[in-house]
Amino acid sequence: MMQSIKKRMAEVKSIHELNTLLKNYFWSISIKSFAFTYYNQHTKTGSKLVYEWATTPLDAWHKYYLQEGYADIDRTLEATEQSLLPIFWDVKEQLRLAKNKRMRRFKQESLIFGLDKGLCIPLHGPKGEFVILVLHQRINEHGLKNWENHVDTWLGILHTYFHFLRLLLNEKKIGVVPLTKREQECLRLTAEGFRLELIAQLLKISKRTVNFHLQNANKKLGVTNKYLAIMALWNHDPRVNHNKPNKI
Repeated sequence: MMQSIKKRMAEVKSIHELNTLLKNYFWSISIKSFAFTYYNQHTKTGSKLVYEWATTPLDAWHKYYLQEGYADIDRTLEATEQSLLPIFWDVKEQLRLAKNKRMRRFKQESLIFGLDKGLCIPLHGPKGEFVILVLHQRINEHGLKNWENHVDTWLGILHTYFHFLRLLLNEKKIGVVPLTKREQECLRLTAEGFRLELIAQLLKISKRTVNFHLQNANKKLGVTNKYLAIMALWNHDPRVNHNKPNKI
């Protein structure tokens, strides 16, 4: 099943489709409450929350958790950030060990929302990002029973999910940060195989200016070179030549 869902994730065209695949997989094994959260760095460095979502049964608690700032005092989250392995937790046990009023309130409210046990699965991205998938077992549910037997599969699925989520978020970002006409022209001519000197001649600008536009495009598209920028632009704009570059 893992290879099947990973293959299907590679074929999706939207974040909604990707999330639906993840949801349907976990629902098929009786885990209906889970949340995904994506930070661009460590949660305590003041970094921004990049993306988050939760399944319907957990959505109210997930939003409340973020609204109350419980990430700042969540010791399980802190431990997960420093780990490469999943961490299993029990709300009643955490309540018993709570050392201050706010922590007790946090755990009491978890129980009020129907939470019983959970599994935090961490992932650290290539640019220092921190991603966490939290699987919840609500009261009278048994979805996390024998979780140790399934965790390798879940880690593999999370890696694949995050890979394609980053690509889809990047495509979405391209639409928000449009390239200038000159930046697009420089990228399109590069994609068609024209060298720097010829691009400068065709556009009647200097080679230095061509480089300037290409570097600006890289920054806006969140990539490190003009070839990755071309690939990103292809995904966003079908007018870009998708054929192999011409030989000049």
